[in-house]
Parts: sequence; structure tokens; C-alpha cells
Amino acid sequence: MKTVNFLFGIHNHQPVGNFDFVFEEAYQKSYKPFIDVLEQHPGISMSLHYSGCLLEWLEDHHPEYMDRIADLVDRGNIELMSGGFYEPILAVIPDEDKIGQIRKLNRYIKDRFRYDAEGLWLTERVWEPHLAKPLNEAGIKYITVDDAHFISAGKRDRELTGYFHTEEQGKILDIFPIKQQLRYLIPFEDPQASVDFMRKYATEAGDNAVVMADDGEKFGVWPGTYGTVYEEQWLDRFFTALEENSEWLKTQTFSDYYHENSAKGRVYLPTGSYFEMGEWTLPAHMGAKFERWVHHLDENGELEEYQPFIKGGIWRNFFAKYEESNWIHKRVLGQLEKYHTATDGTGKYPEIRDELWRATCNCAYWHGIFGGLYLPHLRDALYKKLLAGESELAKQQGENHRWEFTDVDRDGNDEAIGRSDTLQMFWKPSAGAALVELDYLPADFNLINTLRRYKESYHSKVTEAQSEQGASSNIHDRPVAKEADLEKYLVYDWHPRQSFLDHFLDPGVQLEQVAQNEYEDAGDFVLGKWTMEETDEGTVTFHRRGRVNGQTLVVQKTVTLEDKTLQVRYNLENTGNDPLETVFAPECNFSLLGGESDDRYFTLDGERPEAFYMNAKAENPNVRSVEIANEWDNFRLALSADRRFDLWRFPVHTVSMSESGFERVYQSSVIMPRFALQLDPGKQESIQFTLKVTPFQ
Repeated sequence: MKTVNFLFGIHNHQPVGNFDFVFEEAYQKSYKPFIDVLEQHPGISMSLHYSGCLLEWLEDHHPEYMDRIADLVDRGNIELMSGGFYEPILAVIPDEDKIGQIRKLNRYIKDRFRYDAEGLWLTERVWEPHLAKPLNEAGIKYITVDDAHFISAGKRDRELTGYFHTEEQGKILDIFPIKQQLRYLIPFEDPQASVDFMRKYATEAGDNAVVMADDGEKFGVWPGTYGTVYEEQWLDRFFTALEENSEWLKTQTFSDYYHENSAKGRVYLPTGSYFEMGEWTLPAHMGAKFERWVHHLDENGELEEYQPFIKGGIWRNFFAKYEESNWIHKRVLGQLEKYHTATDGTGKYPEIRDELWRATCNCAYWHGIFGGLYLPHLRDALYKKLLAGESELAKQQGENHRWEFTDVDRDGNDEAIGRSDTLQMFWKPSAGAALVELDYLPADFNLINTLRRYKESYHSKVTEAQSEQGASSNIHDRPVAKEADLEKYLVYDWHPRQSFLDHFLDPGVQLEQVAQNEYEDAGDFVLGKWTMEETDEGTVTFHRRGRVNGQTLVVQKTVTLEDKTLQVRYNLENTGNDPLETVFAPECNFSLLGGESDDRYFTLDGERPEAFYMNAKAENPNVRSVEIANEWDNFRLALSADRRFDLWRFPVHTVSMSESGFERVYQSSVIMPRFALQLDPGKQESIQFTLKVTPFQ
């Protein structure tokens, strides 16, 4: 009789910093009911992976669930797979941290479930050839990646029926290919469709394997799937169908198949991830072209033939596509380097190491069908873990508070870093001498955790989106809008949303024009390169000779950091031959994670204005000080000047895609003081700002 082996793997994960209610909802809708069904089918064998972030939460909130998993392991129903403990993209963290996180999860699985993990779930299936060596050294024997990796290497579908050897510097790793077609069938089509699909791989030898490994959240958390999978009993019917066909369709763990069968051959896979990721990593205009091309080939029945030659970008492109992602990644890398230097491989300060490892959790570094990078609370979680580890490491090393000049984001240009007991700040002279990060250390809070409004390839579909969520066969099928009129928020920024970005505006420019990016900056200071020098202890000065409406203007920006206070003094000199009339409008962005929260609000000169929420758009004349209260995190920020000014305030909202549809997300609040300037040739004017961050009480 012809038989075939079915290897079914599920990956369960929630990001570091995700809301507790999201964890609980995923548990109630997916993780628990999946095991409820699996326990009723003792004839089914499969493989499970849980990220360390999720395991820690489950142990704290549902230890009885962990006991049930241990019982299934003992019963022989399931294999547990390892991975990077905090679900990093392994390819982009140092090898010692790759190996360290994998061994940490290996130990956890051994201690809690009495199981020795041999396989690994590769985060987002992001493969780079160098990974074979550190994974081997971490004790991993095999991984799973998408069949798209193999197809790009010249393999055809009929060959992808088992595992393959690869190696790096002689270190062997074996790789199973995941069938993309099964990922789209399960659980969106009738179970019989998957059974019929697998039948065509059955052989007399019986050594073929068909692999489906994917996110566990598609079994209950993705829109419409709870009803399909559990209320309509899709999973129970699927397991029943597998049992009814068990004479020829054998369910196995990866481990069992691996030890009973030989490799199908040798393969060297190119850098890549699953097929959809290739589109998401591309710039918006290229992503749209890629999608149209793939759709055209599919409609004409040519996609399978030409897929080996079709490839989008690679995961690392997200660091080029989103500078905010690159910034936090390079910040974490810098602290990991400091940690390894400080410990010299001795393993000291494991609590510091684990905080820094938590900051490698992949979800907030990229964006595709899920919110990811666009979700401020996930970015905030990375910063919180980074800052907690960084502060403790500095304390252990006895670092003095001082200015430091180093290339933080690895772009070939130094940034200026100042640190006191209360504040830490990063200035970028190569791009506007902007303040790109401002940390309130008592709360491990980055006040400039922002995201600019990027154009995304899917934005063309926002106007087509339906305004209500209905059942869908899968989350790629049709666009859904979570609110009406989202298209009015499709505004794109030409500069990062940072602080002390130095705009010069024509007097007739209005607030709405700036908020909608429908104006021209009269100066060239926002993105221009500035020179930098440390003038004395605690003070750094930035200089730029630029132009405003064709006139030469020299701007000197002197920054002084005290404990809770940052002073920024501007000196503006007209070195041209003609009088200069302009509006000087330095822009500051602050993100407090809540656009319309009662515990985060504006006050002006100590009084709460009518429009006090963080997402307010308002013009406030004759202001001396603007304050932001954050009761939730227990601090207050006050920005004042040495003279009164007219204030513009407006929110930055992005439109992004998530598994539940298109959504508007509050990213930051822009504070823009405005000063009318009239400078004759040779004349100067100075303006000083004071920014102070103190506890709320």
C-alpha cells in the first residue's frame, strides 16, 4: 500500500510587552482549545513550539496548561521544538546570543517538560546560510523553513518530501521544507482538501513526508477562525480525518521521522523567508509591482513554473525601509557588545543579559500582515527592556555620566550621547542635529518612541476596504477597514518624527498645511548635516551654515544636560546680503502611547486647555510653557522658552495593516513653537529652550 507521513507543527508566540488581555485572549481562543481537541485524539502525533516569552506567561497565569503539555509529551503525542528564547530573528543577533538563547530554551524544555529538544522553530523562517554553524553548536539537529527557500535553490515540488542536509564550515544542519499550499488549505478549506492534497505524495516506499508548520494563532485568533476551527469543529474533523486515513496517512513528529528516515540529499539555500515576506520587505512602490506581477502570473497559470526565479527582498531590508527599526536594533547590538565585553564570556549578570535578550524579540522590528513595528506599545517594550539592562550594566561597570561620541546606528557618522542620573539623550548631527532618543531613566521610558508616516504598498487598497469585519477564508483575502474614512489619514512624512527638528516657514503657512505635509520648508536644516563639538563638560554645540529662502543663515544649537533638565540654546545669524523674514519653528515629537487617554494630557502655562488630549490639533497663541503629564508612568515633561511663542500641536497617525484589517494608530504628538524672525544682514537672534522631566507628583 502506498503511504505518506504527515508532519504537523504549530508555533505559538506572543511578543514581549504585548497586553496581558491579548495573551489571555490567545490562550482562551487558540492555545487551550487546540490542546482540548488534541487530547481527544491520542492517535495524532505532532510537534509544538512555544516561545520563551509565552512560556513565562503561561507558567505565571496557567500552570495547569503547562502540566497538560507535559502529559502529552509523556504520552508520546507531541514533540517540543526549541528556538531563540525571546523569539529573535536569529540571523541578526551575535552568534553567542543565538546560541545562548537557544540553550536557555533547551534547558527550560528539559526542566519543565522532561524533554530533550532536537528541532528548532526558526523565527519567521528567516534563513541565512551562516546559521547552520551556530545552530549546530547549540545542539540543534534540524529546522523547518518554507518550500520557497528550496524552490529558490532550484528544487521542484516533487522533490520536497523529506529533509535535506546543509552545512556551514563543516557544521551539519538538516532542514525540512514546509508546503505553502498546505499553509493556505489549513484551516481555511474543508479537512478533506488537505487529505486529498497529501495523498498524491504517497508511495510504496512510504518514506515521503509532507510538512505543514505555521502559527498557532491561525487556529482561533485570526479573524473568523475561532468559529471555523472550534465552533464548527474544523480541528476535530481534521484530526478525525487523519485517524480515519491512518492506514496510509501517518502522523509523525519531526523527531520520529528524522530518526527513521534518511535525508533526501544536500542543499544550500539562499537567504530568504516565506514567500510573502519577500514582498513586505520591499519599498512601497516595488512591493506594489511585485504583488501585481505575482498576481498576473497566478492568473495565467504560470506562477509555479516561474516561482524559482521570483524573489522579493530579504528580512534585513526592514532596517533600510524603517530607520526606527534600525535604530533600536543597533542600540540593542551596542549594549550586547558592552555586556559581552564586561562579562568576558563568564556569564555574569544573567539578569542583565536576559533584559537585553528580551529586547531582541522580533515582532516590533518589522511590518507585514501584522501590526508589528507600527504598534507603539511593542516598540516601548523593547526600549523598556533595553534601558533596564543598559542602566543596570552601567551601574555594575561604574560608568561615569558624560558625553560620548560614537556611531550608534552604524551609518558611518557619530552620534552624541549624554547621560545623567535621570535623562539619557541621543543627538544625530548627520541628519538635522535632531534629538532621536530621550530616555527618562526612572521609568525606562523613551519619550521619542515615534514612527514617521510611511507609504505602504497596501495603502492603495484602503479606499476599497469594507468598513466591517466578516468571515474570511484567510487574512490575505480581502481588505477590511476598522473605521470609516481612513484614506484621509494617508499622509506621508519627508523627515523622521524626532525632536528639535529646525523648520523655517514662510509667514503664510498654516497649521493644517504642516500637519498634512502640504507645505515647503523654506530652510535646509531638518535633514542637513551639522558639525559638532564638545565645548565644555556637559555641553555640546552643533553648527550648520544653511539657507532659508536662498539666504545664508548660520544656526548654532548648544545643548546642555543637567540631571533632570536639558537646555537647548539657538543662535541664528543672517550672514547674507539681504534682510530675512521667516518663521522659526523647531519641531518636537513626544510619544506617550495614548492619544486619547485621561492619564496623559497637555497643560499650557500650568492650565489644562480645552483640547488637552495628546491627539489634539490646536493653535495656542502667546504660550511660555507647554507641559505633558503622564500619570500612568509617573512623570511630567515641560518645554519652556525664554520668551513667549505661538504654539502648534497636532498628532501623527499612521494607517497600517493588521490581521484584523486596516487601522489608524496614534504614534506621537507634534509640539511646534513658532517665532517670527526679522533679521537684517549681520544680525543675530538667540532663543533658549528648557526641557525638564520630573516625577508627576
